[in-house]
Amino acid sequence: MRDRRIKLVLFSLRGSEVRDYDISWKNVLFYSSMVSVILIILIGSLVFVLSNFFQSTRITSLQKANELLVTELGGMKNSIKEVAVQMSKIENLDDDLRMIAGLDALDKDIRNAGQGGPSYPLDIEFNLLPRETRNEISEMNIQIDQLEKKIQLALESQHEINRKMNENQDILNHLPTIKPVDRGRITCKFGWRSDPFTEKPNLHAGIDIAAPEGTPVFSSAHGVVFKVNHNYSPNVNYGRYVVIDHGYGRQTLYAHLQKILVKPGQKVKRWQEIGTVGETGRATGPHLHYEIIENSTRIDPIKYFFE
Repeated sequence: MRDRRIKLVLFSLRGSEVRDYDISWKNVLFYSSMVSVILIILIGSLVFVLSNFFQSTRITSLQKANELLVTELGGMKNSIKEVAVQMSKIENLDDDLRMIAGLDALDKDIRNAGQGGPSYPLDIEFNLLPRETRNEISEMNIQIDQLEKKIQLALESQHEINRKMNENQDILNHLPTIKPVDRGRITCKFGWRSDPFTEKPNLHAGIDIAAPEGTPVFSSAHGVVFKVNHNYSPNVNYGRYVVIDHGYGRQTLYAHLQKILVKPGQKVKRWQEIGTVGETGRATGPHLHYEIIENSTRIDPIKYFFE
């Protein structure tokens, strides 16, 4: 087969010169192949360069992101440490408040709240992080979980303290802690003495508080009026008197009253006026005879005076 040829004719529009060239198909195919190879090499090189460029850019971006992450992790670690220090102070204060409320301090093992082994987030990108970074994040997760448990425990303890404080406040409100005659003078204390009428030794089961007739007599604590006695005989026993039940096994008695201002079953509060000083019954002058009965036993009232 004869070699088929291609003729190229070149001419100029401004001149009359004409050139022509004969090129065989083999040469066309050869030069075409060479051009294709060169284009493939150029395109491959361009793809390689661009790929390396983008990969380098991504690596640089990841390095900066990693540096930022390390900085953020450092800040978070410091914040967690600060919260842990403050939590320790709260626990110490909680122990003090529990002691004041009459509660036992929480055991250290309970305070530590317990913790499990390290846990990793189920995230593919998390696994791409360096092992050291993964370990730090997992450790922080454990610390945060432990702090959350401690905070919850502190809240529960605070609730228990509040409940106990309210209970203690109720007990304190019903504790006879004041002198029932504000401006009176104690003239006879609790204990053995010489009876002013018989001059024989006898047990004085309360205290005598001297004050002018009509001086207000106050309830020494919250309670309920248990008994009121208006009837009396001169120089006999307590005269007019009031007994108040304060609960918790305690009662108080107010004797030789001139007037009684309360009724049986009436609720009274500390510093509420219940009567006035008199000298009814077995008395040598105006005064209040005051007793505290605890579980059926007379107690020295002075031991209860806080105010």
